[in-house]
Amino acid sequence: MNKIDFNQVGGFPLTTNILGKLQTAFTLFNALGNIAGDMTIISGCELVGSTVANGVVYWNGEVLEFKGGTAQSKVILREGTENLVFGNQNSYPSIKNRYVAFGTGTGAVNWSDFKRGFATKDILASLLGKADQASFDALSSAFILVYEKMLTIDVGAEKNVQHDWDQTDDTKDDYIKNKPGVISFLKKGTYQIGDLKSVDELRTVSFDSVGTNNYMVIGTLVSNSSDFDRDNDVFFVIREKTNSSFKLGLREISGIVQNLSFEYILIPL
Repeated sequence: MNKIDFNQVGGFPLTTNILGKLQTAFTLFNALGNIAGDMTIISGCELVGSTVANGVVYWNGEVLEFKGGTAQSKVILREGTENLVFGNQNSYPSIKNRYVAFGTGTGAVNWSDFKRGFATKDILASLLGKADQASFDALSSAFILVYEKMLTIDVGAEKNVQHDWDQTDDTKDDYIKNKPGVISFLKKGTYQIGDLKSVDELRTVSFDSVGTNNYMVIGTLVSNSSDFDRDNDVFFVIREKTNSSFKLGLREISGIVQNLSFEYILIPL
């Protein structure tokens, strides 16, 4: 940087030329703003409630004062001119005050585009917190795999589709492929036997007509006594099946009092 030696014997010649050189020297400081970049908050400008404090910003190659106020979406560069009275008693515009403030109009920009800079001494610490190349490459490869997988998903594909056993249209999302065969039944019920009065008994189990006698009776004897040993000496057979009844042939091995019931379902053949 150029320097001016003011401290000399004989009186320093302070002329407009010297003042111009001073202004040129000050202008050089604007170049330091390029370190942070355009539209950077150098200092101040803190948001407190709905008000932004005064500060300093760098914009379009200039370090400028920021005059705060109630936060708005736009800021603009303003310039005020101050006149000075010269030696010839004439007044001339001499001082230009340039600053940034909230406002709209030609040249206004978004306040949100201004970002706060950080000290260069913090750059190293920030970089140390970043991933190394190997980690980045691994992450990149994983992302590519995920991306390629996503490309195979149909547009508009649904997630968590609730399948419907009764869906017969194989073009629907809720259709179930390769369903196993389902056993249907014609009737289910319970017949109360109680105690067998003789060694052999033939009971008739009646029900509403199922429209056919071509069915299989699947049943089981249920023990209802407090002591199972009273009920476990009985066996049965099925015979004489009709549309609305079948015969239950019972035989007891031991002549004690039982308390039995017969649970059954009718499976079509």
